[in-house]
Amino acid sequence: MSNHSLIAEKSKRVVPGDMLAVIEEFSSSEGTYINGSSIRASKLGIANYNLKKKEIKIEPLKKIKVPMVGDSVIGQVEAVQSNIANIRIYYINNERSLSNFVGMLVLKPESPVRKGREKAIICKLGDIIRAKVTSYKNAIVHLSINGDENGVVYAKCSLCGGSMNKIGQRVRCVDCGFIEDRKLAFDFGEAYLK
Repeated sequence: MSNHSLIAEKSKRVVPGDMLAVIEEFSSSEGTYINGSSIRASKLGIANYNLKKKEIKIEPLKKIKVPMVGDSVIGQVEAVQSNIANIRIYYINNERSLSNFVGMLVLKPESPVRKGREKAIICKLGDIIRAKVTSYKNAIVHLSINGDENGVVYAKCSLCGGSMNKIGQRVRCVDCGFIEDRKLAFDFGEAYLK
């Protein structure tokens, strides 16, 4: 693509690193940087070419909400392995997020398991959980469900898919009566999602 065809466009979608023009034709502005003799995009957005001022500015497509350490998130368990669960994050601090982040929850019981006893079930595939972001290392959102406010807020029966009611710290299916263990949030079955 020649520089002339870039200049002829009034706006276009860009990703970080895209070449926008050369410094002889335009000046760098918000959302751009100079690399050698070229002007490049420093963020995702729309490149607006002001032909009168000979300036390029990047306007964000939309603000992307990113889960930060300390944030409360709500998501759905989409994969469970022996020691970790992947959580698709749908809410960050009770605001809907369309950012498509996945968090990693380490599955370990809060209390030590006695020898000979089965490992406690924290969550199962398809459960909706509330968790706290504890770190963001190696581009992975690490989650914790410690505390009464965190844990499973909604679940379906593993046997028949029926709705579950809370009985103490366990859940019982209203259809088949099957009882299951989960690490439940204090408001299991009552949490409201916008």
